[in-house]
Order: sequence, then structure tokens, then C-alpha cells
Amino acid sequence: MSGWADRLRSDPTALRGAPAEAMREVLEEVAEAFGRRPWPLLAEIPSDRPVQVIGDSHGDWPAVSAALGFARRGPTPDRFVGLGDYIHRATRAEPDPVDLPSGSVWNAAYLLAWAAHDPDRVILLRGNHEATRQLPVPGPTLLRELRRIYPPAEALELWPRFMDLFERLPLAGRTANGVFLVHGGIPPPGRRDPAAWTATDLPLLEGLLWSDPEVDYEDRAIGFSYGPREAEAFLRSIGCRVMLKGHAPGHSGRALWNGSVLTLHTSDLFRRLGDGGILLAEIPDRPRIESARDIALRAWDGSAWRPRAITFLADRAADGSARAAPAAGPAGPGRAAARRAVPRRPVA
Repeated sequence: MSGWADRLRSDPTALRGAPAEAMREVLEEVAEAFGRRPWPLLAEIPSDRPVQVIGDSHGDWPAVSAALGFARRGPTPDRFVGLGDYIHRATRAEPDPVDLPSGSVWNAAYLLAWAAHDPDRVILLRGNHEATRQLPVPGPTLLRELRRIYPPAEALELWPRFMDLFERLPLAGRTANGVFLVHGGIPPPGRRDPAAWTATDLPLLEGLLWSDPEVDYEDRAIGFSYGPREAEAFLRSIGCRVMLKGHAPGHSGRALWNGSVLTLHTSDLFRRLGDGGILLAEIPDRPRIESARDIALRAWDGSAWRPRAITFLADRAADGSARAAPAAGPAGPGRAAARRAVPRRPVA
């Protein structure tokens, strides 16, 4: 080994201009590390130190490297969790800017190298964009970005290596003090016992990676909506009170349902949505987390992670007016789940 993984952990763009063999070496080291210590589908995360959590980054490696640096700022590093969607789009603005070409490649390789190097403190969860071989996502792809960098044959050889590693990541996480970490949302009815989860259960993946709170629901022809009653029942069943999620950016930085659900996005691409900003959440090392009010939110201003107040949607509407908590809907699957049992190819 020539040390490419070490160089990459120091600089997310260390592989820029390097041959495909350098990337192959990094991915082989990650595969070896994941083989020595396979991830469970539900990662159990101790609460002996703070946990820094990022949402969707979509190739924004400057924000991600700043967040990981913040988590490792002290003599004893905090734990660091990614909620998925490290790849695709690869932009900080539309269209693709010249300063971040192929950002997904650098972002994914950087995070995978760190997860392999420090699995006790760097935990990457899967997003829907990391599950595209099982539940396809249309539009920009990691393969297209690889082809920007490497000759076609080498890009085609590297792409399945990335996907193999993504498919070994956990589907969700749970902290010892009661926070459920996931990309999209809750599993469908009948699949709410983590002990029974399987990696090939497509309705399970659809729920965890594609579903949305009812206030963010869009008919993507995949995923389903869930309301406060369903979310609370699931969280209670697994010993949690709060869910941190990504996926739908419309309420980024806002807590739903009396602080039981908080959405994060850590990408410049979505900084204007929700309450705005490139966001990071900190779960403190206290014995129990009862609400998003116990969680600190920070926004990246380009030089530091500044404290940011969380908007509690039950207390204030988007226009600043008073708003009552959403009424609980009937228990059971959301509209999309009721229409079908097996997910279809997404159209948006």
C-alpha cells in the first residue's frame, strides 16, 4: 500500500489528478476494513461523548470535511454520523460549478476512508442515493462523475466497487440516549422490529431511505408518508424519543411534532431551503434525549460552525405566525404505502 488512504483522510481532494489505481487502492483498504468488522443494519451508538450528525451532503466535500474536522477538534474526538446521500448532484449550486467537478467522488471516498479507519467514531448510514442498485434514482449519477475523472473502462470498474461498499453501510442508527438516526423515516408496518430487518427487504429500504413526514411528502412513486402518531409509536417501540433525518429538505433546520423529528441538510445546494444554512446537529452526552430541544444545531458560515436556533414548527409557522401542533392522523401506512407493497422505480 502506498498510503493513498492516509493522504485522502488529510485532504478530500488528494486523489485529484491521481491514476485510477490510487482510488482502487483506497477502496480495497475500505473493503478489507469493512470485512474485518461488518456493520449491523442498525448501528448502536454509545452516548459516552457528543455525537455530531450531518445530513445530505451530495458531494459537498468542503462542508463535510469542515464538519468532520469540527467533530475531531478536541483531544478526545466526538462521534460523527452521516445520514446518507453522500453522492449525486455533486454541486454547491446549479448548474455544476467549475470548482467542484466530481464532488461526489471525493466526498464518498473521503468519508469511506474515515469510516474504515475509525469505525468506532465515524459511522456512515445509507441514503437512498447509496441504494440505487436496489431502488434506482434517476438523474445525475456517480458513474457519470467517475467518467469525468477516469477513462471509461476504469470508471466502469470503480463504480461497482463504490456501490458494494455503500450497500454494506447500516440502514439506520440508534444512540444509547434515545435518538434514532436515519435518512428518510420509519419502516412500514410489520417491519418495525430491527432484529428482523434484512438487507434485501425492499419495502424496509423504501421506508427507511425514501419515506417522508406527511408535511414534506411528494409523490415520487416510491416511499410513503408518515404522521406524528406513526413516528411516535415507532420511536417508542425502539426506546427512542427523537429522530434525526435528512432526505426531504423543505424543513431543514426545523423540528416537527413537538421536537420529535428534526431534519438536517449539509450541502450548499440546499442551504436556501427550510430555515437555511449548511447544518450540523450535536447530540450531547447526557443520559437521555427527550426532544430536539436537547440537541444543539450549528450552521457553517465558511469559517466556523455557528450556533443556530432550531425552529419548532409546532410553535411557529414559516411566516412567523403562531401554529398549533399538527393533528395526529390515523395509524397505519401512508398513502403511497397503501397503494402498493413493493416499491416501483422512482420518477422524480
